Amino acid sequence: MEVYALVGPSGTGKSHQAMSVAFENGIDTLIDDGLLIRDGQRLAGSSAKGEKTTIGAVKRAVFVHEEHRAEVKKAIMEAETEKLMILGTSIKMTDRISDALAIPRPCRYFFIDEVSTPGEIATAMELRETYGMHVIPVPVVEVKEALQGYLMRPIRYLMQIKSGNKQGEKTIIQPKFSTIGKLVITNQALNQMVTFLSSGIRGVAQVTKVHVHVKKGNATVGMELSVRITESIPRITEDIGRLLQDRILVLCGINVEQVHVTVRNVVP
Repeated sequence: MEVYALVGPSGTGKSHQAMSVAFENGIDTLIDDGLLIRDGQRLAGSSAKGEKTTIGAVKRAVFVHEEHRAEVKKAIMEAETEKLMILGTSIKMTDRISDALAIPRPCRYFFIDEVSTPGEIATAMELRETYGMHVIPVPVVEVKEALQGYLMRPIRYLMQIKSGNKQGEKTIIQPKFSTIGKLVITNQALNQMVTFLSSGIRGVAQVTKVHVHVKKGNATVGMELSVRITESIPRITEDIGRLLQDRILVLCGINVEQVHVTVRNVVP
């Protein structure tokens, strides 16, 4: 199976463009926000748009829950698809999804600014920020049962590309997490969280400095440490990176893109 990825920040129109990118490249199966979709129909999974909070939506999208993950893994095996595309906000997110579902990591990454014009991206972001509008690349009838009570309306489209044309339908919804207000996590809280988590790694004597920079839901972490002379420094840094990428995503809904560690002191 060949795996591809469509990558772009939240709200830039990935789900809107997904069917066109898939059609152009002969890809018949998508993974988008917790759903496994083939030829515009839901095969398995449950939409992250059904969650009540942003953090819950992120957990659903990256298959944190075992039952959800097992359902989609089973459906992928039964579908025997040759080409599959994962939608995500970053390369790390799409890689995390492929690892969770035990499928190969993407062999090619499409980026939203390669497949959408600046005007299309700006329009998508305005609709998301102003009206809380999200697109699911499956018909209304496919999502109604799972998302009862949500505001929905269909978008029908016709693609005319190379070998012919294809008709389909997407669904616009307004998730609950877009209407309950904003969740703000301060830099101070993130710094404290990183300090606490890193301090528990074997061989870390003290975390002396932490800085977390977040942009569009993705974080870069910088820190300075004192480590114990009896422990392997490469192992310590690898353990910190893995732990932060896992726990910060689960706790805060933020993808940790990079972790930069500076060892300032070695102590007994």
